[in-house]
Amino acid sequence: MKANVISGQWLHYDIINSLPYKKGINRKRTNSRYDDIISIYGKEVLDNLKKQKVFIVGAGALGCELLKCFALLGIGTDPKGKVAITDNDHIELSNLNRQFLFRNTHIKKPKSKIASKEVEKINPSFKPQAFEHLVSPDTENIFDEKFWASQNFIVNAVDNRKARLYIDSKCVWHKKALFDSGTLGTKANTQLVIPHLTECYADGKDPEEESIPMCTLRNFPNQIEHCIEWGRNRFNDFFVEGPANLKSFLKNREQYLSKLQKENPESVVVKELRTIKQMMDLEQFED
Repeated sequence: MKANVISGQWLHYDIINSLPYKKGINRKRTNSRYDDIISIYGKEVLDNLKKQKVFIVGAGALGCELLKCFALLGIGTDPKGKVAITDNDHIELSNLNRQFLFRNTHIKKPKSKIASKEVEKINPSFKPQAFEHLVSPDTENIFDEKFWASQNFIVNAVDNRKARLYIDSKCVWHKKALFDSGTLGTKANTQLVIPHLTECYADGKDPEEESIPMCTLRNFPNQIEHCIEWGRNRFNDFFVEGPANLKSFLKNREQYLSKLQKENPESVVVKELRTIKQMMDLEQFED
């Protein structure tokens, strides 16, 4: 297969070993959005994809990308199939530069629900089930034994080792295939776990994390290092960015307000202006 990546250049990606080898594959086009899949893998593979039950954990940068890919492939679009996705986080301004399903108007809204609604625009037949819960021992009344047993495979798109280990243990216990992936800056990793055939996630050891995800700092600072970093961010808000914004405001109000409204959603504008007013109300303000 070939994909046009840059005008005048081609990328050749050879995955011939993924093709079905049995004879009698039905590759007859059906004049549908899935004709490319049918032409390469056959209608039998497409029908199988449509009937899959998949659980995606995490609706951040990786979760958005995976959800889009699954929608394009038609995974879970058959009445017998279903794609479920969960994330207990809400959309922040800092998410917008890499979580492409989200927009300014989505800030403060649940990631899983917004991602599900947005991806339906890509494929109206793709209707994922959105949850807003952590996957942990505390939510086993929601993601119970029956839920795990009903899935065909699990996809990890979380940002911490504790969650990965728990999900990995559930996959091993229920004999479910797990596709785990993660990113850190420009680095990325993927791992396919097939219980009792490959090593599981817990068999390896991740390198120590050098940075803390911003969504964890803002919403769930649950470790000492999280709280220290949270305090540093708050200090920066109060004593660095706040005074700098006030200085820009006093220097040229119209220019500052125009830029602020153009580049930020209403909630961010209100928050920043409120901070500026609080500083102006102080009896003394030193540069």
